[in-house]
Amino acid sequence: MELDARLTLRGDLRSPAEARRFVARTLTPLLGREDVETAMLVTNELVTNAALHAGTECELVLRGEPNGLVIRVSDFDRQVDLKRQSFGSEMTTGRGLRLLEVLCRRWGVEPDERGKTVWCELRVRG
Repeated sequence: MELDARLTLRGDLRSPAEARRFVARTLTPLLGREDVETAMLVTNELVTNAALHAGTECELVLRGEPNGLVIRVSDFDRQVDLKRQSFGSEMTTGRGLRLLEVLCRRWGVEPDERGKTVWCELRVRG
């Protein structure tokens, strides 16, 4: 799948909804409904985390690869806090990381001189 789409987002809680609309608009002509919905869900988690924890402007990138989709969210906060928590009913945050583990082929974090990028790869049927 040929795709390289980018969107710059504000660092506030309006950003996840804007990101979901962008993903739906960009991927609907290329992928099946289930893959688009999975990409929207994962993007929502990544952008929400950036808005809540970094509070800076961020960039969303969707890149197509053979049999896959890479979603990248970059922010301008150098702090990386990916504590592995036990998942219980009292937990109020951290579920997004578990979601990435379940839905994505793989995921990771790349610190850089400006901040960090959280990325994931999804298998798609395209």
